[in-house]
Amino acid sequence: MAELNTSGLDELLSDMGAIAEIPDAVLLEMLTAEAEIIAPAQAQEARAMGVYDTGTTAQSITYDKKLRQTKDGEPAIYVYPRGTRRDGNPRRVAEVAFVNEFGKAGQPGRPFINTANEKKADSAVEAAAGVYDRFLKSKNL
Repeated sequence: MAELNTSGLDELLSDMGAIAEIPDAVLLEMLTAEAEIIAPAQAQEARAMGVYDTGTTAQSITYDKKLRQTKDGEPAIYVYPRGTRRDGNPRRVAEVAFVNEFGKAGQPGRPFINTANEKKADSAVEAAAGVYDRFLKSKNL
């Protein structure tokens, strides 16, 4: 009868387990790398589409600095326009961005958020993949 011996299988299985559970710090770094591409792209697209009455909307686009969870429990950070308008208008900048994105009666939408997200999707994924690749290399994989 044949005999099968393995060497290093336990270590490989341990490494695979480490990959399956990406640490929160690595997830945050991956999502931040994506956000650092998406946030300026949204601001640039807002300006290109004419969403610049006061410039507040484009200037206010930022992203979370800490890891959050979606309703489904998935890790996320959010890219969004933060704050209120400084011109005496009490509306939140996010509300202004929403109206610009989708339009209203008599004003067609200027979908700067969706357009920027689509244009920069591949670049953002590549940035996150670079972070993940460094994580894998740190595990000698």
